Amino acid sequence: MARTHHRLTPTTLVRSGGGKSRPLERVSLTIVISWRSRTVAIIAVPAVGILIGSLGPLLMTVDNPIGHATHLAMSGGWSWAALAFAFGIAGRSKVESAILAPAALVVAVIAYYATKVGRGEFTTLDLNSPSAATPYVSWGDFLGKTIFWCVVACILGPIIGLAGHLAKDRRLRSLPFRLLVPLITIVEMSERIRTEASLQGAVANVTWSAILVTAIAATIALVWHAMVTSRAKSFGQVQE
Repeated sequence: MARTHHRLTPTTLVRSGGGKSRPLERVSLTIVISWRSRTVAIIAVPAVGILIGSLGPLLMTVDNPIGHATHLAMSGGWSWAALAFAFGIAGRSKVESAILAPAALVVAVIAYYATKVGRGEFTTLDLNSPSAATPYVSWGDFLGKTIFWCVVACILGPIIGLAGHLAKDRRLRSLPFRLLVPLITIVEMSERIRTEASLQGAVANVTWSAILVTAIAATIALVWHAMVTSRAKSFGQVQE
């Protein structure tokens, strides 16, 4: 009796977890895309973290109003929350989102304070030095602030990253996650305008007010879109 030989071809079917068969080439393509996505994420975490972390301090002393406004925007807590939230959205799973978000924040924190060291902001004077006032870098102050905010990033990062991942669900129940960053922005900008605007000048007042108005508009738009979408789905179900 002749034996039958089965030859594996690119279209050979494989059994998936749900019991359905899928072409081998489709499975291979999925694996390749998954690895490419993870590679992009691994590269993006340090790149974006360094950019966000260093940009604020670099623009701190810029005389140009646009540069100063950018510094104010990039140095706000809302922008760091948005950074973690964005990497939460980029994560392909809850675990990945909870890892990418704090990783990006930690890189941004290190870049932020490293840039400040490079600009001499941790330089102080040793008044007890025999050669009069000798400048030196206060490494204790630098490490203390860097470690503290890295710990904060490791605590809050996974929460915000997970919120970003859950926000991808377009159903009404995920609306609170989509509103997280706009609400953080509204609270922060309202407080800054109330307590700091009069001391920081016109550029700060205009910048924070513009960010506040944008956050309010984004909140209204998100709520409106969620309500309209939910009502449309409910109407469609009734029609069926």
